[in-house]
Amino acid sequence: MKFTRSIFKTILPLDNISSEVICATLDKIGLEVESFEKLVAPKKVIVGKILACKKHPDAQKLNVCEVAIGGEEGEYQSLQIVCGAKNAREGIFVAVALEEAVLPQMTIKRAVLRGVESCGMLCSSIEIGFPKINDGIIELDNSLGELIIGKELLEYDAFNDEVFEISITPNRGDCMSIIGIARELSVGLNLEMQPLKMPKTSENSPGIGRVLQITTNEKYESSLMYKAIELRSIPTPCCVALFLAYNEALEEDWLSNVLGFATFYSGVILNAYPQDFCRLEDKDGIDKMLLKLKKDELGFESIYYKDRKLSTIGVESFSYKGFKHNKDKEFVVLEASYIPPQIIAQKVLEANIKVDTKIFQRVSRGSNPDLKLGLDVFGSFLNDDRIVFYTDTQELLKVIKRESITIDILLLSKVIGCVLDKITIVNILKALEFKVELPADENLLIATPPLFRHDVIGFQDIAEEIIRFVGIDNVPSQPLSFVQNNQINAESEFYHFQRKLSKKAIGVGFNEVVHFVFHNKEMLEKYGFETLEDKLELLNPITQDLNTLRSTLLMGLIQAAVYNKNNGFNAISFAEIGFTYNKKRQENIKMAFLQSGLVCQEHYPKTKGIKADFFAFADRISCVIGEFTLQAFQSNIKIFHPNQCAKIFRGKKEIGILAALHPALRESFGLEETYLCELDLKSLKDELPKVERYSKFQKVVRDLSILMPKEIPYYKLKETIQQLKIPHILKFYPLDVYRDESLEDQISLTIRFEIQSYEKTLEEKDIIEVMERVLAVLKTEHKAELR
Repeated sequence: MKFTRSIFKTILPLDNISSEVICATLDKIGLEVESFEKLVAPKKVIVGKILACKKHPDAQKLNVCEVAIGGEEGEYQSLQIVCGAKNAREGIFVAVALEEAVLPQMTIKRAVLRGVESCGMLCSSIEIGFPKINDGIIELDNSLGELIIGKELLEYDAFNDEVFEISITPNRGDCMSIIGIARELSVGLNLEMQPLKMPKTSENSPGIGRVLQITTNEKYESSLMYKAIELRSIPTPCCVALFLAYNEALEEDWLSNVLGFATFYSGVILNAYPQDFCRLEDKDGIDKMLLKLKKDELGFESIYYKDRKLSTIGVESFSYKGFKHNKDKEFVVLEASYIPPQIIAQKVLEANIKVDTKIFQRVSRGSNPDLKLGLDVFGSFLNDDRIVFYTDTQELLKVIKRESITIDILLLSKVIGCVLDKITIVNILKALEFKVELPADENLLIATPPLFRHDVIGFQDIAEEIIRFVGIDNVPSQPLSFVQNNQINAESEFYHFQRKLSKKAIGVGFNEVVHFVFHNKEMLEKYGFETLEDKLELLNPITQDLNTLRSTLLMGLIQAAVYNKNNGFNAISFAEIGFTYNKKRQENIKMAFLQSGLVCQEHYPKTKGIKADFFAFADRISCVIGEFTLQAFQSNIKIFHPNQCAKIFRGKKEIGILAALHPALRESFGLEETYLCELDLKSLKDELPKVERYSKFQKVVRDLSILMPKEIPYYKLKETIQQLKIPHILKFYPLDVYRDESLEDQISLTIRFEIQSYEKTLEEKDIIEVMERVLAVLKTEHKAELR
């Protein structure tokens, strides 16, 4: 937003304040100055008055003007000037560039135009270095001050001005107005704001009730205030036009310009309705405008005349397109409106409708709810004897209450970083128009934000207001005192456990991957995985291919493996930790692994790479999570190989599943031998290493080869041997399995035992006794025979 010193001087005494101080103060209080420019009209450009204007005898588009440049009425000193502007006419005050005046684009000299001498130039705003305000020459008026013929233009504030442009953050809707910025500057510079010059109202002015009636039959959120005026069509005041031109908001219609300027100045949303659009004749034959507030088809509060919608509060104003003002006096109803920003912003978001951005930007950030102020500003800049202001106003006001905020002064001082006295805090808040109460406790204050401060809702906002005006540079520098509390808890420990597993997986050759938590529901159902109940499904999925929450990590890993295989990789190893969801949308965290093709790429000396099988994959998993046992089972999940699928157990607790990819699916996906594993991380525990007893006596290794029924799984043999609880057996494990047709329904299994005592060196008889006990129980429980 741009504003000028000349406009600010109508409300703040800035005569002795330099532009450098103003810029520094604005930056300090959070209104960052983006640009600054000083504009001064050239010397020898004076106020003139056209005394006569005649057509050029030899050029249709030129006029020959007699222009007063000095003296008094009846004894004017004048010049003859040829001008081509369409708006040149008798009686108007103009900017006259005299001979030798140096303009931005030219130097003025006496000239002869089509045989007629011209002794100067009538200037447009662009020609003297200011923004364009009209098509033609400048028409000066009393909004600039008293016009004195012959006075240099640069002696008027509007033509010897400073233009400031500031950046306003979205939460500061109150600073999108001259009064809002002036309020901030008045506190920052310790100046007193000057009252507005109120419009004159004659004692004989008619009351608004005779010409306007506003009604509603519905509950409403908006506040509305109306005032009526009678006036003739007038040109946009020069100072108003210049201000709007700086902000690129100047329009052709004078009423739109004055409304726009009053909104810029006050922050109040203003609108106007000419009477020609809505007439109602009462019994006494008096014209009356009858307006109604009601909700439109989308639920937006709007102003209607009969069945015609004239405007929508906070969204769209009355349109003057095609409307022509009467040359004679006409009647206009002014409207000031306010609607809470959170209400209108939410409704526009839900309805997704087109809005008038000039209005909605202000309303959604928080316009000024002081509606009378907006109407007064309008009248103060149109204070003309030709304008009749009707007395009183008509209103539909919504009572707005703001919650008070309790301020602990000691806490506030700690937050800001310096000790503040109570009086300083009270003075700042009162200057910002907060209502301040002093309770019995001397360390407390109660502050109620003004209605226009939509951004202030809590103690932290109050602290920000105070520090803005105390100044961050005035807060003494102190070393940071930082005492950290114990941050270790169950959640942090579990997070570190996850990262520990990820690092281990990377250490054994897995690449960590991350996928969306969303997946395709139809694909999950196709392969037998659990999916969300219909009532818990996503209402607005980001794509149709990601239309549900995943119940497994494995499908994402398979898709990633296919993508990598198609890109030429033949050694694919992935690991992922992520959230999954059951049909009740309950969250769980899992870890999944995939190995496809080679364990590592071909390289010397392994020129054909390293292939791996089911058990080699299981061994890689054990390097990540520690020892576990497998139990074969038939899964209903269709991606698992029916004969290479096992549950993973840690002790007697099931923690996951390990399987090969089904051959048919492997072929359809175009993958090599592929193995999968998925673990429930919450079933795992991050256990500290335990110190084990060490024996100084010799360890003995013995192999036991037996014949046993082939349908008996190894884990049952293991459980049987463990139940013996023989202390000398350190560990045992399967060493070899032999199958042959001659064995029929049996297999040959070799189990290796590591035997050691903590008390002595074992003798042969001790070793034989251990092996015989093992063989005996295997014979009894599982019909095993010594081979």
